[in-house]
Amino acid sequence: MGNWLIVPKGTSLARRTRTRRAAQYVRMSRELQRYSIKNQLAAIAAYAEANTLTIVRTYADEGRSGLRIKGRPGLIELIDDVQSGQADFDHILVYDVSRWGRFQDVDESAYYEFLCKRSGVQVEYCAELFKNDGTFVSGIAKSLKRGMAAEWSRELSVKVHAGHCRVASLGYRVGAPVGFRTTRHQSFAMAPRAGSSSPRAGACRRRRRRSWTRQRSALRNCRPRAKLWISRSCSGWSRIPEPPTSAT
Repeated sequence: MGNWLIVPKGTSLARRTRTRRAAQYVRMSRELQRYSIKNQLAAIAAYAEANTLTIVRTYADEGRSGLRIKGRPGLIELIDDVQSGQADFDHILVYDVSRWGRFQDVDESAYYEFLCKRSGVQVEYCAELFKNDGTFVSGIAKSLKRGMAAEWSRELSVKVHAGHCRVASLGYRVGAPVGFRTTRHQSFAMAPRAGSSSPRAGACRRRRRRSWTRQRSALRNCRPRAKLWISRSCSGWSRIPEPPTSAT
């Protein structure tokens, strides 16, 4: 029989196991979420260990919104590597569906996942209760989670807008800092500027003074305790103390 190897029937042979390679994608939407990335990495690492996966690449979008793919270099690079054939992994580990994106069109989220699947790379959601195995139940659960992620973003936008409108209606500033400084309500007078003694400069200062007086009167009549906004460029104004009120 030569060099043939005879194996008795019923003998179980040890199979060679190949370590599966995976990439992980993490995202957080705001810089204030300091521990979000660490929590995602810890959950993904536990999932990879339980499923004999070796993480070889990490793609991250820190402080990036999930509403669209624009402005997310991590996800863009991930999809480019997968489509170009440069990916040295066959699994993509994501914490949950919302970390993949809160796309307002759920088909857009499915499209980017389909691009990976078409290239032979499987997307797996580590913290979801369903397994992304392409079954009927998995498809329904995944579509529902995508819709919930998009709806959460829409509801948050409505609530934030309503809160900003409420704060603005009370007379407070809303949004990023502006290029002005604030001061308490007090009197202002025109201070002569060096080298500006021409009649034209004097007329300009008088117009600015009349305009400022009208604005101050309007604020005083509307909100006695309102703050006045003084531009830094108005160097022609100098503060003078409020005249003392006579006792009655």
